[in-house]
Amino acid sequence: MKHFSTFLILFLYLSFSRAHPAWGIAMDKDRNIFFADIMHNGRGTVWKLTSEGELVKIFGDFHAHNVSIDAEGNLITAHGEDHHTLLRVSKDGAIDTLFHTLDFHEFFGGNCSYTPRGEIIFGIDKYIWRINAQGKKVKVGDYAIEWNQSVFGDEEGNYYGPNIGSGKSQLIKIDANGKASILAENLIAKQPFDPHSEVLLGMSKGPDGHLYIAEVAGQRIIKVLDNQQTETYYKADGDWVPTGLCFFEGEAYILEFKSKGRDEGPRITKMDEAGKDTVIFNYDTYQAPMPEGIGSRKEIEFNTWWLYILGGMAVLGLLYLFGRRNKSE
Repeated sequence: MKHFSTFLILFLYLSFSRAHPAWGIAMDKDRNIFFADIMHNGRGTVWKLTSEGELVKIFGDFHAHNVSIDAEGNLITAHGEDHHTLLRVSKDGAIDTLFHTLDFHEFFGGNCSYTPRGEIIFGIDKYIWRINAQGKKVKVGDYAIEWNQSVFGDEEGNYYGPNIGSGKSQLIKIDANGKASILAENLIAKQPFDPHSEVLLGMSKGPDGHLYIAEVAGQRIIKVLDNQQTETYYKADGDWVPTGLCFFEGEAYILEFKSKGRDEGPRITKMDEAGKDTVIFNYDTYQAPMPEGIGSRKEIEFNTWWLYILGGMAVLGLLYLFGRRNKSE
C-alpha cells in the first residue's frame, strides 16, 4: 500500500504537470529573456530570446516549468520528469548540476525555484521546502498547503505558494522565521474550479513591492495589495492565458499560451509603466532577425529569385554553345 500511494502521488504530479503550461520567465541584465515551454521539442524546451530578437534553444526534450536568474546572471532551471535535476547555465554556456535525484520527495523539479538569496526551494507533500547547506530538504514553515504548482522566494527571505486544495484559492506567505500568513483569498475567478488546470501559477515581485500572480481561469495577472485586497493588473485577449511574469526596469514581461481549440504559443507580452501592452514575441509567427547590412527578408527572397533566373539563363546559354559546337564538328 505504501508503494502504491507513492506511485499514485507521482502519477498525479506528473499528470497535472501536463495539464497546465510552463510558467517560468526571467530576464538578465543584458535584456535577454529566458522562458520555459513544455509544448515543443519532446518533453519541452528552455528558450533564450536575445535582446536582438533571436530565439535560441538552450535545452530540448527538457521538461522545465520554471526558470530563474542568479545574482551573477546565470540561468537556473530544472528538469521535472523521470529525474529531477537542477542545472546552472553560465553566460559562456558551461553547465553545472546543482542538485540531482530520482526521488521527487527529495527534490521536485516540476515545482521549484531559485531565490535571489541563492536558495533552492520546491513544493511537495503539502509543504514548501528548501535545500540546506548539507544538501538535505528542510521545511520553510509548518503551514500545510493542500495543493499547489508553483513556488517563489524574494530577496528578503520570504517564501510564497498558492494553495488551491479543498476548493481554496489562496496565496500563502511564509516569512524567514517560518511564520505563515494568508496574503489573499478567492483568487480564482471561476467557482467551482478545476484544480488540475484552472490554477494559480507564476509569481513575481514588482518594483512597487507588491506580489503578482498568474491566474489561469480568469486569463489574468493579479496584483496583491495590502489587507488581502487584489486587483487585475493584466487581462489577456482572446484565448490567451498568462502563466507567469517577470519585471525589469519597471516593465513587466508576461509569458502566455493558448490551449483552447489547439495549442499555440508561447508568446511574450510587454507591459510598460504606463500600462500599455505590446506582444514582442510569438513562437508561431517568429522569424529570425536578418544579419545587419543584408536587408529585409523580402529583399533577400527577391534577390534569391533573381539568382535562380540568372543561373538558369547561364545554363541555357552554355547548353546552346555546346550544341552549336557539336554541330560544327
